[in-house]
Amino acid sequence: MTYRIIRLFFLLIVLSNYSGSYALSLKKDKKKPTTTTIIPDFNTPYLIIKDTVHTADSLAVHDDTIFNTKYAIKRVVANYDLIPDTTWQNPNVFIINYDTVFHYDYAPVDPAYAYTGKIKMRKPYSFFRNSEVLNKPRVGLVSGMIAGLYATANAWWSAAWYSQSEREKFHLFNDWGEWNQMDKLGHAYSCYFESKWHYDLYRWAGVKEKNAIWIGMLMGNMWQLSIEVNDGFQKKWGFSWGDIVMNVSGSLLFGIQQYVWHDQKITMKMSAFPVNYNKYNDPMVKARADKLYGTSFTESLLKDYNGITFWWSVSPGAFIKNPKSKFPKCLQVSFGYGASGMLGGYKNIWDKNNLSSDDLENVNPADIVDRTDIQRLHRFYFSFDIDWTKLPVKKHWAKGLMKVLNIIKLPAPAIEFNNNKTGSKVAWHWLKF
Repeated sequence: MTYRIIRLFFLLIVLSNYSGSYALSLKKDKKKPTTTTIIPDFNTPYLIIKDTVHTADSLAVHDDTIFNTKYAIKRVVANYDLIPDTTWQNPNVFIINYDTVFHYDYAPVDPAYAYTGKIKMRKPYSFFRNSEVLNKPRVGLVSGMIAGLYATANAWWSAAWYSQSEREKFHLFNDWGEWNQMDKLGHAYSCYFESKWHYDLYRWAGVKEKNAIWIGMLMGNMWQLSIEVNDGFQKKWGFSWGDIVMNVSGSLLFGIQQYVWHDQKITMKMSAFPVNYNKYNDPMVKARADKLYGTSFTESLLKDYNGITFWWSVSPGAFIKNPKSKFPKCLQVSFGYGASGMLGGYKNIWDKNNLSSDDLENVNPADIVDRTDIQRLHRFYFSFDIDWTKLPVKKHWAKGLMKVLNIIKLPAPAIEFNNNKTGSKVAWHWLKF
């Protein structure tokens, strides 16, 4: 049930954050630190709709300067304050971290034009750039878009899935052990990115970070909860507290990091590659896999837990506070978990006359296919990855694209550890997808 929401929720979002700090090591002589002028990149102009020019004996007012591009001003840094936060290391050395607070002024783009009266503030940011203040039209746009997608998604999965299954009274369903816990990790993964994407959208609309964090987490869980409630009325499934726990854990992985670090130093990702079931040389295995996981490339990537790996990619460079460190912040180490050999939720036994069901009650023993000889493996990986959002791209639309790409683990060499009972428990992959 996990990936149904992912297929509907691939939103292009934009997030741009600005943060900086200084670190200064001083010894006993404690030389006074020197400062340099810091000018952030604010180059988009504000247009003047009326200018007033004072001369020696007259006052000239121009109403038509909006048509003249030289009458544009830009925001510049007038001055800034360095607010120190001192951390002692020993009696002889200490570190001063500075938080920088900028104070802005406006200056003409054309230095020959030195005085402006009334100006019209044009958008100080492009469409793909986060609003610096609460932008109510953007909030309305984002909220309306989410509400529309939510209503459409509920109508779609009700018609596509739930209308084809038998309903009964609301009931609970314990599926914690199904699919070697891959479904549970899928819920955490889905809610992690749903929370993050909602956060990014509302930050784009100018909502304050703390508020956007809560909005993102609540909305991420809302999407998943609506599926769980619907599952609770299905005879085939049911309301799963295990799914709810994993949904909340995924949103907390996002929310706690964003609140504490204002960054995602640990990112949850996914990789997938189709499984070739012809390798078992058994037409019943191939038929069972086709029925459970689909026959198309996209279906197998989204539904087949045997071909999916979930990753936790950690950025060591994000934990290094030394501003002179040259360790690339985009480089990540990844820890992955996957499973294989699964031809049913709990066991590799099924009814050959009902390939999509695991219910073996009242089934003729002659119709039961038993492939418990195929091991259901737990597979753990160590690999490397790239944090796409840390790549030095400047365009805001490109930064948004990097956030979308960041849900996917980059194919890379990996070492695997598994619970194989008949062969090697360690394997090397030159390129793990």
